[in-house]
Amino acid sequence: MNGDIESLRARWLSTRSFADEQTYLAARVRLNQARYVFLDADGTLEPWLVVVIQHLTAVVYGTQCAGVRTEVRFIEGYLVPLGGSKCGAEDEKIDPSALIEVFHEGDACMWSWEGNALPKERMRRLESLVEQIPYWRCTLSGQDTKRNLRLDANRTDQITEAWIPVETADGPGVLLYKNCD
Repeated sequence: MNGDIESLRARWLSTRSFADEQTYLAARVRLNQARYVFLDADGTLEPWLVVVIQHLTAVVYGTQCAGVRTEVRFIEGYLVPLGGSKCGAEDEKIDPSALIEVFHEGDACMWSWEGNALPKERMRRLESLVEQIPYWRCTLSGQDTKRNLRLDANRTDQITEAWIPVETADGPGVLLYKNCD
């Protein structure tokens, strides 16, 4: 039964525009039809890096993104912290500042560099950084599997600083981190 619901939801999501989805989630929050959690509400958590897996949970996460344009976006699902994860040959901890740098030119936030307007070399850099981030799919049986995140090629138009659509071992999600502004 739950698989059927998820299948219907996936089909329904694929027929809506991103703007429609954002309007729908904001309305659910306003009407108290979902629990709302605004990530880093006071701006003091630093650094942080999470992925929210899209899933029917009745929990909607809000986050500030898009650099100095200061956009608030929403996603329903469950949150998986990534900040303590290690990646790369040296097993260094993930540093979200490398993700932020993709959207900056020197000290300037290039807020217009989003979606398909992101320069090709920056998109390649972002893709490379995302693919270095490990994601663990865990089970109680101990058959845990590690697969790195991948940029979601079907949702590149949604990309902006601090909002990166990704594919995980548990399905589609969004990679989130502290916005520069």
